Amino acid sequence: MNILTKIAIIALFSTGVLFNQLSLAEDKILPYWQTQLDSIATNLDKVQDLYKKGDRKKALELSKSVHFSYYRNSDLEASIRTNYSMPYAEEINQYFFELSRLVKEDGDHSKAINMLSDSIKTDIGKTLPGLPLTPRLIREQQTILIQKEAERIENKNYSQDIKALDTALQQVLSQYQQEQPDEALRLIRENFYQHWQASDLEASLSFTYRQSIEQSFDSLYKNIQHHKPAIEVEQQIQSLKKALQKTQQHKIKAIQRVNHQWRFFTLLGAGLVILLVLIVALRQYKRASTRRMSSPAG
Repeated sequence: MNILTKIAIIALFSTGVLFNQLSLAEDKILPYWQTQLDSIATNLDKVQDLYKKGDRKKALELSKSVHFSYYRNSDLEASIRTNYSMPYAEEINQYFFELSRLVKEDGDHSKAINMLSDSIKTDIGKTLPGLPLTPRLIREQQTILIQKEAERIENKNYSQDIKALDTALQQVLSQYQQEQPDEALRLIRENFYQHWQASDLEASLSFTYRQSIEQSFDSLYKNIQHHKPAIEVEQQIQSLKKALQKTQQHKIKAIQRVNHQWRFFTLLGAGLVILLVLIVALRQYKRASTRRMSSPAG
């Protein structure tokens, strides 16, 4: 399996995970949104504490900071605007502005600030069950998963797989010399799959080198099928064994691998994001239709 295919599978898998998250979120809150709400709640509590202690300057700075850092122009506000209600999202903004105004204004507004803070937390919380991630967050999570997979492949130790391939090739030669071509072919198939493809060894190597090794294995397999002279098969095997000892020289860095495939992933991701948006729109339409049907006739 080449790295392009692996990235496609990872992208599909990660988007599948996101779809599953979306399904689970019909009555639950996605972890990302819960973290955002927790951060807003924690900071609003700090605003109230600072205000009670008389430190209005810090309370005002924090009030503005939590508004602009965790809500306004954030993925949270964007998703609420798109998937819940644009007026509702703007109403929460106005609550934040009112909070900062009260913190700055002369007089004691502790009770009003507490009530307003609680309203902000409650109103945001109402929107979160079923709220999907934004396309940007989906792309970001996919990128993180791909980078982690590329790093795992790069950092894995393949010395045992190379040794196993070397041993297997020697066994292939021995079986062929004993006029057991079927057994020789079986050894090639099993070891090529286990120690070259499934082990991720081939995915850790440069394209040119990987292609050269795979062509050598294919040629060896065909020559055994066609009952070529044993001396010719032996020469091929010795040459292939020497080439396999150079794998370390042809390993590529994870960042090179990810950058090389980024264009492909971007196109794939764009298609998947469109699909996700369509699914979200369909669910919103079904919900609206259900509400209309359940409403009493005028």
